[in-house]
Amino acid sequence: MDKGAGRGEEVRWVPIFLGPLLTLLTWYLAPEDYSKTVLGTLMVTVWTVTWWVTEAIPIPASSLLPAVLLPLFGVCEAGVAAKYYSHHLILLLLGGFMLARAVECSGLHRRIAISTLIYLGTSPRRLALGFLLTSATLSMWISNTATTLMLLPIAISVARRTEEARDMKGRFTLCLLLCTAYGANVGGIGTLIGTPPNLIFVKNAQDLVPPIEVGFLQWFILGLPVVCLFLPVMYLLLTRFLIPLPRGENSDGSAALREELQALGPMRSEEKRVFTVFLATALLWVTRGSANMPGWIHLLGPLLDLEPSQYGKYLNDSIVSVASAIALFIIPSGKGQKPLLDWDRAKEVPWGMLLLFGGGFAIGGAFQSSGLSTEVGSWMASWNQLPFPLLVLAISSVTTFLTEVTSNTASMHLLMPVLSSAAIQGGISPIQMMLPAVLSVSCAFMLPVATAPNAIVFATGKIPIRFMIRCGFFLNIIGVLIVLIVSLALGSLGWLPGPAGNG
Repeated sequence: MDKGAGRGEEVRWVPIFLGPLLTLLTWYLAPEDYSKTVLGTLMVTVWTVTWWVTEAIPIPASSLLPAVLLPLFGVCEAGVAAKYYSHHLILLLLGGFMLARAVECSGLHRRIAISTLIYLGTSPRRLALGFLLTSATLSMWISNTATTLMLLPIAISVARRTEEARDMKGRFTLCLLLCTAYGANVGGIGTLIGTPPNLIFVKNAQDLVPPIEVGFLQWFILGLPVVCLFLPVMYLLLTRFLIPLPRGENSDGSAALREELQALGPMRSEEKRVFTVFLATALLWVTRGSANMPGWIHLLGPLLDLEPSQYGKYLNDSIVSVASAIALFIIPSGKGQKPLLDWDRAKEVPWGMLLLFGGGFAIGGAFQSSGLSTEVGSWMASWNQLPFPLLVLAISSVTTFLTEVTSNTASMHLLMPVLSSAAIQGGISPIQMMLPAVLSVSCAFMLPVATAPNAIVFATGKIPIRFMIRCGFFLNIIGVLIVLIVSLALGSLGWLPGPAGNG
């Protein structure tokens, strides 16, 4: 979903001191009319973001800075800062991580991946399509990092056999690795839990006045069109133009996949039970409903003596996520009395990502409560004078290329409150400016450091950096255009306030 948690290196003194030095410089150069809370929030942001970007210390550790600095700089009480680290969306992500961990431990993800690839066929082009679709589909439900790591050895094995049979000299390996990484990046847009920036968007939408509730099904309406448009274009660009592949079936590639599937044996009871929990969780997420959409919360709400306006607050997606995670510790795996998930396995979920989320929420909350988002938003308010298509292009372009050099989660934590405030000051719906940013943040394909999938496939040593930059640049531009198309379409349908007169 996002980049790693830091490096196993010696203490990096230069970036460590750079954070407080830039913070002091910010204090010295800040306008005199800034209030204590505005200046304090700006200083906390500069220090935290500097350590995030330079990875002076592991990113999760840097994410704890707001919990310390916000009270010290007089922005908010310590208890208020701490609450951001226990937001219900963090519990939603935690439950999703545990469900993904159970899927990985059972081996279910490998069976699904290999079966899908066999079904799609074994010509080089169809194999490339298979890896692209499989990677995108898996990354909707498990982390982009886990998806890429799981598919990587399969991709290398299939590519090696195919290239030996066709004398393709590394070209097919290059294509499969990029399809795996890029598919994972794009697939995360498709579901609410696919990548952390999606949940950051939801949290900021809930903070609007009046709040906008975006549940699992509503996010499908927003994110899935981007995935469905991007994947075919990405496939054609990679296999026809950037890395032209031949047609024709490949028996060696098919044999490699069938050997992998045969090695897994018949589907075990553990896999079946994890799959059942997975399907039940997805079904409950999709059918939850909202204030304006029927769902099971409208059946359960009256039984709990709740008012209709309270349904979404008491019965949100986090309830489903955490309940499913608890069920994994109760349901037997079929191996004696061992549950589907035990703590030794569950504790390996990426806790650092949860800290990064909490730190970002703390900064975003401080932006709103201190008024800093209003200050920055007034500077960006001139963007609202642009025609709607140019506004989307500007936001999408800035977000896409910003994410090439910094964490997508950190980018969203900073951009969401600023874009929201700028939109309000310009008299337009905040969703008009927030949605293009969150859709674009997963469309960074140029540099290995942009996303974890990019870094993982680049680390194989089989992808020249110049080639990745060239491919990624074209895909970045296409991503900006697809976000524009989807934003205009949603605006014309009335969901996204746009130029059609409903904004």
